[in-house]
Amino acid sequence: MKLFRKYLYTLRWTAVWALLCAVCFAAVFALCGIEWRIVWYPLLLSGVLTIGFLLCGYLRFVRKHRMLTYLLEGGGPYGDSLPEAGSLTEEDYQKLILASEQARRTERETWELAQKDTEDYYATWVHQIKAPIAVMRVLLQQADTRENQELKSELFRIEQYVEMVLYYVRLGEGGSDLVIQEHDLDDIIRKAVRKYAGQFVRKRIRLVYQGTDIRVMTDEKWLSFIIEQILSNAVKYTSRGEVTITVDEKKRLSIADTGIGIAAEDLPRIFEKGYTGYNGRVERKSTGIGLYLCKMAADKLGHKLSAESEPGKGSRFTIDLESYPLRVE
Repeated sequence: MKLFRKYLYTLRWTAVWALLCAVCFAAVFALCGIEWRIVWYPLLLSGVLTIGFLLCGYLRFVRKHRMLTYLLEGGGPYGDSLPEAGSLTEEDYQKLILASEQARRTERETWELAQKDTEDYYATWVHQIKAPIAVMRVLLQQADTRENQELKSELFRIEQYVEMVLYYVRLGEGGSDLVIQEHDLDDIIRKAVRKYAGQFVRKRIRLVYQGTDIRVMTDEKWLSFIIEQILSNAVKYTSRGEVTITVDEKKRLSIADTGIGIAAEDLPRIFEKGYTGYNGRVERKSTGIGLYLCKMAADKLGHKLSAESEPGKGSRFTIDLESYPLRVE
């Protein structure tokens, strides 16, 4: 009924014109002394024809409205899908829409080319910067001094940030970088642990991990990145104690530390881009990007990443790796 009222509203000026015509005819008939009973029959026929034309016009109105609504929900491109213009004004509006769509498509293509160039540049930069980093690592290994150990620790942090740039760029590539298949979770965890073994030894932090025989459906590279980032934070914010890695029968991987913990008011926002929280402002070591990338990667893989913490007692990050049946669409 609402749609019908809108249809009648579009005919408001036609109705005003018809009413004025009726008033004119009535005035002429009255002045000429024409009997009304002679006029009733043609008026009745005109009314029936008017109703018929109104119904046909309403059906065309509804069909056109539904077609436009479908196109609007689909988001375009519209192209030749627009309904046939019923007037010169509608034709002009359609030309404006198509011109706007073409301009938007051109801008989109330009943006995608610029984005691709940026991604290629960062990818090239990451691979090029790894060469001098490797050379510096070799030079630092020539003498096992305390100064060199500190420099190797800082160099390790540089490598982390370099890798983070590459992963940040790859996150914008949609699903093209994913290789989903079944993996031994134990292998993925142990590779991440070996990578950070030096950091654990240097800070005298105990690592507890009993191993697991669980297999999970995931992308090895991206899951490794998530685990490594959580381990990196555990080492960064734990001055003494231990880091514990556990996997339960429901394929929930948990990494708990005995570090400084996360403030209750910061906990709901730790996965936001650029959010460092109280710890980041005090320690001045956080970029607010690591956990954001972890959350984005977990969502990309279909895993659920959550965190719980108590200030002064530590934090626990849990990755729900429960597999779901794959559906072919």
